[in-house]
Amino acid sequence: MGEVDAVILMGGRAERLGGIAKGDLRVDGTTLLERVVAAAGMARHRVVVGDAGATELPGDVVVVREEPPFSGPAAGVAAGVAALPPRPGVAGEDAAAGDAAADAVLLLAGDLPFVAEAIPPLLAAFVGADAARADGAMIVDETGRAQYLTAVVRRAALDDAIAAAGRLEGASMRRLVAALRLVDVALPGRATMDVDTWADARAVGATAGEADGTGDGSRSATGAAPGPTTEGAST
Repeated sequence: MGEVDAVILMGGRAERLGGIAKGDLRVDGTTLLERVVAAAGMARHRVVVGDAGATELPGDVVVVREEPPFSGPAAGVAAGVAALPPRPGVAGEDAAAGDAAADAVLLLAGDLPFVAEAIPPLLAAFVGADAARADGAMIVDETGRAQYLTAVVRRAALDDAIAAAGRLEGASMRRLVAALRLVDVALPGRATMDVDTWADARAVGATAGEADGTGDGSRSATGAAPGPTTEGAST
């Protein structure tokens, strides 16, 4: 299938979690963001968009921010793709031979602790898809909900979608990928579980403690200080 790059979004305000750096929540001693970055380990280049918090990332992982901050997932994807090596000949740019753009981009949310289980079937579906009829593949959870941030898209098609979308501030992923032909990959179970609330955190066994599982109990998955009940758009 050629090379794959990865863009990992960590750009929400986590208001339903009291505004913490959501990626720092830990499952089995490892932060959510560490788990997603590791799951994308096959990627040639990995870009995290948003707040990396206190998570220690590998040295080759680039961290950027969409402008303006918190302007939504579509803007985050565009910022992440802009931080990847360009496709040769696009906008007059030529990448070095060893730093050319990958054939496809893996799009992932940074709050998916078990996404490693979704990536193999996702990539298998992508490889098996007819390139003339499909721009990529996307996970669909057991309720039938499209998981736009558990997807892989051909780089050229994604570049075209970003260019055609116009102003992306506040735009949803649904709008960004509307013109893309994505193969649905049905995947029941925990692979699509994300963490938007403390109830979600409890469901995946996440805590806000240190690597040994200890920490400030007031910011563990058992509860949080009261805060706003609305979250930035994630789909």
